[in-house]
Amino acid sequence: MDLNQLRVFYTLAQTKNYSKCAQKLFVTQSAISHAIKKLELNLDLKLVQKVNNQFSLTQEGEILFKTCQTVFFELDSVQEKLNEQKDIHEVIRLGSRVEFGVSILIKNIKTFLDKHPKIHIDFTLKDDLFKSLLDDELDMIIDCKHHVNPDVKKISLFREEYAIIASPNYIEKHKVSRMSDLKNCNIISLDKQLVWWSNFINAIPLESQVEFKSVTEINHVRGIINAAISSIGIGFVPKYTILKELKEGTLEMLFSELELFEDHFNIFIKRKRSVLKKNIALINFIKKLKLD
Repeated sequence: MDLNQLRVFYTLAQTKNYSKCAQKLFVTQSAISHAIKKLELNLDLKLVQKVNNQFSLTQEGEILFKTCQTVFFELDSVQEKLNEQKDIHEVIRLGSRVEFGVSILIKNIKTFLDKHPKIHIDFTLKDDLFKSLLDDELDMIIDCKHHVNPDVKKISLFREEYAIIASPNYIEKHKVSRMSDLKNCNIISLDKQLVWWSNFINAIPLESQVEFKSVTEINHVRGIINAAISSIGIGFVPKYTILKELKEGTLEMLFSELELFEDHFNIFIKRKRSVLKKNIALINFIKKLKLD
């Protein structure tokens, strides 16, 4: 079997799309099709197919894909060991939820890079990370969503506390002191349906439930924070993102006595990659990061 053809097949099986596979390998789409057809011809097997116009692997393709996962992981491991003998950077593709990446990770990562000068990190900051991990587009991710996969290891980090916030001017102007006062306030959320606020809403006792009449949608946590500072309304954000504003007094926390539901941040990494020395070093560093 030709190794280059296997690499094309492996990448296509990950991306499940000829165009994305071509982009990832920096070749034309026709080159991908040609390599797959040649591999199928050499093996005398059908590896890929379309079912209801959707890409899928045949049974034989699934078997080959699982073998490729092992083969290319071993090649990457050998490459890492060889690079240790040379002055070559090891690359880690790290994914993180946007606000944690911006507020905590990137601000502190230089300490790690100074200690490990032969490790280079590329960052992907977005809120939909797990598929990229499964497709081997990322080496590890930091996420507060719940994921279960037998090939993926979960490493616990910390609980994410939330805070209801508003500017002192907004609180005074709208006389916000009780839960029922929120019905007259503008609510700032990542979504109109208030899914973002569910950890707050689910923590409110039934007798104190409030109907929110006005919602401003801002699809970024930092945007919610700035909107709250500007007295546009009341926001709901991870507490670690507004420690500076709380200290300066530009924001205040509301209903701090309410025990809000919390999320939990974890590192997710494929089990095979979790034994690589570069990844172990980064995991140990991230586990020591402080949110304050």
